[in-house]
Amino acid sequence: MLSSLVISTVIGQRTVRLAQTAAGDSLQETAYQFSTLLDQSMWSRANEIVTLSSVPDLLSDRNRPEIQRLLDRLKRELPVFTWVGLLDRQGKVIASTDRIIEGVNITSRPVFANGIKGLFIGDVHDAVLLASKFPRQANGEPIQFVDISIPIQDRDGKPTGVLASHLSWEWARDAESTILSPIAADRRVELLVVATDRTILLGPQEFGKGATLNILPRVLKAGESRWQVLRWPDGQDYMTAYRVSAGYRTYNGLGWITITRQPIAVAYAPAHQLQRDIILFTLLSSGAVVGVAWLLADWFAKPLRQLSSWASRLEKGDRSDRDQLPWVGELGKISRIVQRLDAQAEAQSQARKQAESLAHHDALTGLQNRLGLAAYLSQYQSLEPDQSLVILAIDLDGFKPINDTYGHAMGDVLLKAVAARLHACIRANELAARTGGDEFLVILPCSVELAEAIGKQVGARILQALNSVFPLQGQQIEIGSSIGLAVWPVDHPDLQTVFQAADTALYDAKQHSKGHLVRWTATLGQQSASPQSDR
Repeated sequence: MLSSLVISTVIGQRTVRLAQTAAGDSLQETAYQFSTLLDQSMWSRANEIVTLSSVPDLLSDRNRPEIQRLLDRLKRELPVFTWVGLLDRQGKVIASTDRIIEGVNITSRPVFANGIKGLFIGDVHDAVLLASKFPRQANGEPIQFVDISIPIQDRDGKPTGVLASHLSWEWARDAESTILSPIAADRRVELLVVATDRTILLGPQEFGKGATLNILPRVLKAGESRWQVLRWPDGQDYMTAYRVSAGYRTYNGLGWITITRQPIAVAYAPAHQLQRDIILFTLLSSGAVVGVAWLLADWFAKPLRQLSSWASRLEKGDRSDRDQLPWVGELGKISRIVQRLDAQAEAQSQARKQAESLAHHDALTGLQNRLGLAAYLSQYQSLEPDQSLVILAIDLDGFKPINDTYGHAMGDVLLKAVAARLHACIRANELAARTGGDEFLVILPCSVELAEAIGKQVGARILQALNSVFPLQGQQIEIGSSIGLAVWPVDHPDLQTVFQAADTALYDAKQHSKGHLVRWTATLGQQSASPQSDR
């Protein structure tokens, strides 16, 4: 009887610690997911503004109608951009989405004053000039923005204007819903975002506008992440996990701290119930077997050892028999509590993977986007001497007339069909990505010896596929495509330079004879040289 009681106590304490640690780790994982999703999203939006700022002759009057359509399309395809404007050197808005505040001078606004100096990413703030142009929030407060702006430079690198944008802070609430949706409502988990000065940027309504949170250590390092029990301003103890933004790639972050909290009573409820159940089970079993204690001690200890082993396997990530619960009664209740805690932790991991997948794929076509392309290329940071990457830069010929004739809805259907044909032309280890409106990239890993032959072979297959008729919605749609081919590191040891080489070859293909593939050469673009092409 004594040995059974000791075993029950030890197993109970160990299982309680496992349940408490699982609850803390689950909150910490949620904070990490939210922080990573915010950083990756900010990096993507900044890259989109940087890319748009590189469009040639962006400030040219003759291109104004086309630029206006480009800005409106950006907002339509990425609603997170509440407002995007093109400003001249004096800070006057010369083009903007929906023509909002066009003609207004915003020299004094940070989005111009800082953007004229270099890439500017500003923290969350209330709308000022645009406050009356957009609906207020549900609480009656003005809409809030995050600013991203960059100077537009001439060939000498001198600023000639600014490309400015306001991102609606509501996208952070959408991200919050994505993270919290897999978590059961009865767990009462809440998410907050706090600025470096401890001002609460996102959180429950109990925190009024401008409220600050001073329960965390004053000095925190970028990327720091942990969980602990803290007493909050309402006088209650919460299991609290936080993660300090570390930025993502070229985005250094704004020092945001993502926090998850859960009332300690809720967080530890399964563990406390488990402890009571174990104690009750031990007392009842001990009292019932007083007369035959020595005979029944092993009978009682065996299922507890099995439960301990099962819980240990779950703790180590072995879920092969997680749903096989042979125990009944109190042990069955204990096993179901541990099973539920483990399932919740697994759901958090799946939600993180889903969020990462959404961040890496183009929403319209399902192909990889620029973030997905960067992740794919990261596995090729160093190549074997006989390895290479073939870069195919692809641009559709005649896509704009399709939009003008049949409308943007047909254009979107066509882009999906193009993506499907591109995907059919490549193998599993190769990649197709959409990098712009009608611009695509195909990456082909292969040996140096076969690189050019494979690039031309796959390029010819893509040309044939995209130059064929598209039967869409009762219409026979005809477009073409042009391709620029370059090989890394054969053409240049720097990968970004090889991407530019592929773009140069693509430009030459479109200038001289659309519907063909042009192989980049060192003399391409010079007056005295002619491209090596498959014509």
